[in-house]
Amino acid sequence: MGQSTLYALNDVVLEFNSEEPAGEIDRLLGELSWAAISNSSCKPSLYLSLQSNSGRFSIPPTCREALRTDEFCGFELDDNFFLTDGSSVFHLRPHAGEACALIAPSFSDKRPMAQANFWCFGLLKLLRPLGIYSLHAAGLVAKDGEGVILVGPSGSGKSTLAIGLIRAGWSYLSDDAVFLRHGSYGIEALACRRSFYIDAVRSADYSDFCLGDEEPDSNGGRRRNVGISEAYPEQHIAQSLPRVVIFPKITGHSHSMLNPINRVQALRLLLAQSAPQLFDRSTMSGHLELLKSLLQQAELFELNAGTDLYHQPAKLIDLLREARGGNCHVS
Repeated sequence: MGQSTLYALNDVVLEFNSEEPAGEIDRLLGELSWAAISNSSCKPSLYLSLQSNSGRFSIPPTCREALRTDEFCGFELDDNFFLTDGSSVFHLRPHAGEACALIAPSFSDKRPMAQANFWCFGLLKLLRPLGIYSLHAAGLVAKDGEGVILVGPSGSGKSTLAIGLIRAGWSYLSDDAVFLRHGSYGIEALACRRSFYIDAVRSADYSDFCLGDEEPDSNGGRRRNVGISEAYPEQHIAQSLPRVVIFPKITGHSHSMLNPINRVQALRLLLAQSAPQLFDRSTMSGHLELLKSLLQQAELFELNAGTDLYHQPAKLIDLLREARGGNCHVS
């Protein structure tokens, strides 16, 4: 007999049905900031089911190939999207809010990161028709309540800056990714990935935290999970209204510089950290309009992060105050 579990991401409810206990899916949904709930007064927006793949399912031959990576391929047919590694199939109907995963026994032999990417791709695709899009960014809130997001690829210094600002008393949404959507007062950022990671070679700088075991990162290096939620549980928040967007990049200089940039430059940088999901044809226009609205409501800065921020990440507060002409109340 199958089991049914409800999960909530803010006001979005997902119903998950499985032949077996949720297990890995429960852990993954928790990592993506979904919380298990006992009941809901709202009808679920999304439905996800999990079954064992008996080998009877085959992708329709009329599908168009839409995606190919080292780990899986994606095929489209109208509102049907099929994500497969050759044995397991994730059948998505995004605009209907429905998905069914047919998982082969060999799926458990895959690398943990490959498994996570398979599930994450499907779950994020389900959210897009609801107007919820992910962005490669860290989400923070200053002491005065002003939302700040740090946008950039892996290795741009987002985690170092975020952890330093949390130590300085800032609140946090998430480290490596946030969700964006239209809200009542503007573009909202929602917490996405809960885990914070640091380069394993810098473990000694974070000895005051509970650190996880070393594991491979996406760049061929090694990383460790940092126990931010255990150390600063009261500073975690679920959403914010971003008023400052910062695009960091690491330089070899001794002193950091924070400079305003225009919306054209900022949009180009946002697009780079939204791919490949931006090119989902059915939601592309809505996604692009959301990014443009974010640029309208926020102040935009490029951060050339030097070694001073490497050692004192909270110095970003002073740089932001100076860049805004000394009229900044962020602290």
